[in-house]
Amino acid sequence: MGTDIKYCQNKGKIILLSIGGATAQLNSDAATFSQQVWDLFMEGSSPYRPFDDAIIDGVDLDFEQASQMDIIQFTNNMNQFYKTSSRKYYITAAPQCPYPDANLGKLLQQAHIDMAFIQFYNSGWCDNSKYGLPRWPESMNYYMWDEAWHNGSFANPNIKLYVGAMAGTGAGNPGSYVGPDFFANELKDLQANYPSSFGGAMMWDMSWAYASTPNFATNAKQALMAGSKCGSGTEGSCCEKRSGESLKRRRRRS
Repeated sequence: MGTDIKYCQNKGKIILLSIGGATAQLNSDAATFSQQVWDLFMEGSSPYRPFDDAIIDGVDLDFEQASQMDIIQFTNNMNQFYKTSSRKYYITAAPQCPYPDANLGKLLQQAHIDMAFIQFYNSGWCDNSKYGLPRWPESMNYYMWDEAWHNGSFANPNIKLYVGAMAGTGAGNPGSYVGPDFFANELKDLQANYPSSFGGAMMWDMSWAYASTPNFATNAKQALMAGSKCGSGTEGSCCEKRSGESLKRRRRRS
């Protein structure tokens, strides 16, 4: 696994350790657990290294139930560890689409999170399948997240918001699923209408995405690249960066 992680990183991929899941609970205290994560997976020291000498790029918090661990303190601790290194590390979160999220809402408001991979699926009224319908009480509600971004509701004013989707009918509630072309058109609209807060796409998960015809991930990336406003000349590096960061592919542990 460590060799594979380094191979992907050499290709410009960001590798995150996803913590949590639909039913997961952590009974550890924030100080102990943050130290363990730093020691086991990043630049700390431990005789037990699950990925050998590979160093991951950060953590993704996906708590869909109330956590017994103080996740705000955990996040603050991780950010302090990050400051001791010259490497670029990330902390991301995967809230569900109702705003504010019941389990991660306070985290986003009180701790520095780099990216939010919002789950616009398995939540009913705010799923991707409701995109294009009138606003409240039933609509895909990215606009609520964007309003919070502009109102300074997040601890990190530069947080980027990613639109999460199921990549196959079996990946969750079938009623939440939208096809690759529907999702691509949705992404292009959101990218154009919310350029400040919009970060890209997330999908659950890659096994479903690559089994899809057309490929769910490739379709989304092509849509995002087509909508990129990067130009020529000095903006070339910006365009290259966006092409690498516009699509975050995630696989979570439950």
